[in-house]
Amino acid sequence: MAASLKRVCWDACSWIAVIQRERIYSAGGKLIEDRYAMCRSVLDLAGKGEIEIVVSGLCLVEVNRPSPSAAKDQIVAFFDNDYILIVPVDQQVGKKARDIMFAASLRLKSPDAIHLATALVANVDELQTFDDRLLKQDGKHMKLDGTILKICKPS
Repeated sequence: MAASLKRVCWDACSWIAVIQRERIYSAGGKLIEDRYAMCRSVLDLAGKGEIEIVVSGLCLVEVNRPSPSAAKDQIVAFFDNDYILIVPVDQQVGKKARDIMFAASLRLKSPDAIHLATALVANVDELQTFDDRLLKQDGKHMKLDGTILKICKPS
C-alpha cells in the first residue's frame, strides 16, 4: 500500500466488533451504537484502497475465538488482506509499551499498552478503538514523528 494513505490502527476490540457483528442496545432495547457498521465502513474504505489498517501482531492472538457469526478460517482471513499491515511486537514496541505501563496513572492493561505503543511507533493517523481507557488517552501521546496521536472510535 502507498505510504500516503491514511493509516489507522485497530486494537482487538475493533476486530471483535466486526467478527461478532457487535451492536450495543439500551436496557429498553434501543440501538445505541452499531459497532459492526462503524468498523465495516472502515474495512470498506480499506478494501477500496483508500486507507490502510495497522494492527499489532498481538491481535493474531487476542482475536482468536470463533463466534456464532464467524468460523476460525474467517477470523484468520480478516488479517490476510493487502490493506492490513501487521506490526510485530518487537523491541521498539515493547519498550514503548513498557514506558506506557510505567505511567501508573494510565491504568492500562498490558495488551492495551501494546496497541497504543504500536500506534505510536507506526505513526498512524488514528488509533481506533471502543476501549474506554484508551479513548480517554486521546491527544495525550506523541508519535515518533512528533505529532499527537488521535484516539477515537472507528468511523
